Amino acid sequence: MKAATVTTRRSPVLGARTSTTRSRTRTGTSAFGPPVTIIYDTTGQLRHPGQATFQMVSSAYLLRRTHSWVWGTASSENQKPRQQLFNHKEVMGKKHKDLFPRIIETGNLYRAYHKAAKGKLYTGGHLIFKQNLAANIANLRKALASGEYQPGNPNLFWVYEPKPREITAMPFMDRVAQHALCNVIEPIFDQVFLPASHACRKGKGTHSAAVAVQAELRRMQSNGVKPWVLKTDFSRYFYSVKRDVLHAEYRRKLSCQPTLELLGKIVPATGVGLPIGNLTSQLSANIYGHIIDRWLAHKVGITRFFRYMDDIVVLGHSREALDMLRMGMQWFSEATMGMRFSKWSVQPAARGINFVGYRIWDTHKLLRRDSVLRAKRKIARYSRLGLHDQLNRFLASWMGHAKWADAHNLMKFIGAAT
Repeated sequence: MKAATVTTRRSPVLGARTSTTRSRTRTGTSAFGPPVTIIYDTTGQLRHPGQATFQMVSSAYLLRRTHSWVWGTASSENQKPRQQLFNHKEVMGKKHKDLFPRIIETGNLYRAYHKAAKGKLYTGGHLIFKQNLAANIANLRKALASGEYQPGNPNLFWVYEPKPREITAMPFMDRVAQHALCNVIEPIFDQVFLPASHACRKGKGTHSAAVAVQAELRRMQSNGVKPWVLKTDFSRYFYSVKRDVLHAEYRRKLSCQPTLELLGKIVPATGVGLPIGNLTSQLSANIYGHIIDRWLAHKVGITRFFRYMDDIVVLGHSREALDMLRMGMQWFSEATMGMRFSKWSVQPAARGINFVGYRIWDTHKLLRRDSVLRAKRKIARYSRLGLHDQLNRFLASWMGHAKWADAHNLMKFIGAAT
């Protein structure tokens, strides 16, 4: 069995000095060339550097060889090489069956209706559904039970803040059906999600993500470590989800065939992409992100990482270790999930970590500049158009986010401006 080192620059593990930017930061985009890594033989032994062969190969070539080569990287925890296979298989505990009666149970459908009505009380879809509530709930239950239920045609529209996105708004009855489904299956998947996942989970959110990052920074600093941070962002995350892979993730926990068939009607098993705006899309995107969470935690052995949907932050002891980890993350996510990074960076954590709308240090948190600029633009627009209800709702939401940052003077300024 041959051993080889695949590199675009000499690896620090082999004792050679690496190049860096003037600001000691490694950054990049989704376009990546031959990576820095070390290939071990199947015994787990690294050949002597003098015996290693330097090759310039593409990531596609390396992925084709993963059936016989074992990839190793350095853990940010102990800097020891870990040997892992790309095509791994995890055990996620028992599968759940007989879920469908709970989904179509009348009480669950009424709970789903009340959830779907939040924030939609005066929309046409809700008012029409509410007029004959009992009959509509009964009809929905009958359609679900008989297997005749088919989702309706969505209303599509675009939003442009913070970036252009096409939003899918389903008819109100379909929103009720999705809530009924998620009421039952979301707790099942939430039990296996790792603590590192913070998006769209009960008791989690942007605040918990920021607090967790800051707490880990403080722990590392107290141990005399000057942490480095790897920050990655997947390109077009919702639009790039491979639905056959997603359905394989569903089947890891669900064995109830009617439930899987209902999921297949809402999220077809073929094709690529999830519609932004669907309740099931949020859960499905989190299930999909759990693939890389699982790989980082159980296969690579990383514990100092945090994910909020498609944004991932990893803390480590050195730029070299995080650089190597980033290469592996790119290969794994492209090969297994069909995802590419839109951008990434490796830099000292002392510069602050841009994550979940904050810039985070071990001592304090600030609001990100783009968040403040968007808030000022919205406030000016709502005030100019006299949209006082929208302004008040936006301010309540934004102030709730801002109060967790060190932004007292900014909040006073915003309050005075309105």
